[in-house]
Amino acid sequence: MKSTISRTEQGNRVAATTILVACAALTLAGFLARALEGAVNPLLTFFLVSAGGILNLSTACLLGVQYLYNGKRYFAQFGCAFLLRGLFMFTEGVLLANQLAGMTTHITRAPFWLWLVAETSFAVYVMLSVRSYSLTRTDPHTRPGYSEAARYGAVVLIVWVTVSLALVGAGHTLVTPHLAGGVSIETLALGSLFVAYVALWWRVAAVTRLTHKLFLLVWVVVTISLCQLLLCLTAPSEASYQWYAARLLALASPGVATLALVWEITRQYQSLALTNTDLVEKVFIDPLTHIYNRRYFDNRIRLVVERVQQHAIPLSVLLIDIDFFKQVNDRYGHPFGDAVLQRIANTIQHCIRLPSDFAVRLGGEEFAVVLPEIDEHAALRVADRIRESVKHASTELLPQTARERGEAITISVGIASWLPGGPLVISAMLERADKALYQAKHKGRDQSVLGQMAA
Repeated sequence: MKSTISRTEQGNRVAATTILVACAALTLAGFLARALEGAVNPLLTFFLVSAGGILNLSTACLLGVQYLYNGKRYFAQFGCAFLLRGLFMFTEGVLLANQLAGMTTHITRAPFWLWLVAETSFAVYVMLSVRSYSLTRTDPHTRPGYSEAARYGAVVLIVWVTVSLALVGAGHTLVTPHLAGGVSIETLALGSLFVAYVALWWRVAAVTRLTHKLFLLVWVVVTISLCQLLLCLTAPSEASYQWYAARLLALASPGVATLALVWEITRQYQSLALTNTDLVEKVFIDPLTHIYNRRYFDNRIRLVVERVQQHAIPLSVLLIDIDFFKQVNDRYGHPFGDAVLQRIANTIQHCIRLPSDFAVRLGGEEFAVVLPEIDEHAALRVADRIRESVKHASTELLPQTARERGEAITISVGIASWLPGGPLVISAMLERADKALYQAKHKGRDQSVLGQMAA
């Protein structure tokens, strides 16, 4: 099955460039504000972490849906990257909430290490997704079942629970000793992660060449994460404006991914809606006259019958036949006959006014009009209006000499109506309308005749 996110388009590259320019501007602003510091605001940090966690989990859900739809493993692995990062941010948010509520009295470095592990696991899963892409570009992988998706999720949950319990449990004992030269372990770990992200950034571009929309998005997200890590690595303290700029970039990373995925899924739904519209037109629309065909009539009439019986409203059906249509074709040719059919169909459409009314071409030169909420007297007026309008509009197609000789293109109409209170059998109504149409032909054509109500 084809992916809903496939080849990169020019608009995607423009959007990616715009996003990267905005992130570069935010990164530059962070560097310019690195000397500015304020008091540590736990509430703001909690808000940024919580919002980032929600966006990461939302992106993971969207990618999971894509995976279930098309079966490409790299969608699942990229989704796991966001899922695991979102879950670690959830744990980080719980620790920050405990500090805000005063439930913990000691300062813990567990939130920092949780964030660091989250970014590391994100990079690992992104690398796995790139590897899957390079191995399965030509592999028509079948659609996965829920069990396979559940296995991916189970691995993420096991990693999250194990690491979270270990870090939270050791949080109050975690220390940050300095190595030779005064470099702390935290700084060393952060620098190593930055180097890993640089390698990942290059790897994504080299393997995928950014020709796939998903991996253009991956590359943009990794670039944003690189900017975030650079700000964190060079920030003078966690109270600096530069550190908060890094937190904003951490929020932008899943935010951009969520917006991109929602946009692509919306486009897919629009494409599906257009496809369904085209299918309906091919199945239910007459290709010559562009009104409904017999198949539509057979499907729709059952619903109309149920509705008029349920609401106890009248129903009328008109059967319309073009008089001497074979002679028209023989005398003026089939292209002229097709033009006549198109003109008559268009005229009938303009003569029916209620939203519930509809006209169909039953075949050849025969049409039908279904009029819910219309009794026999109103139906006769509608039939006469259609007949006069058709006579005027279609005769205009004839050559001037034919009109001067008094030639005209006319129709005959047979009418059958049903009133609430009696049995409604649509086949019997059509038979009455057909008999009325025969009477109109027998009486000289260019007439509307009411069929007799069933006894």
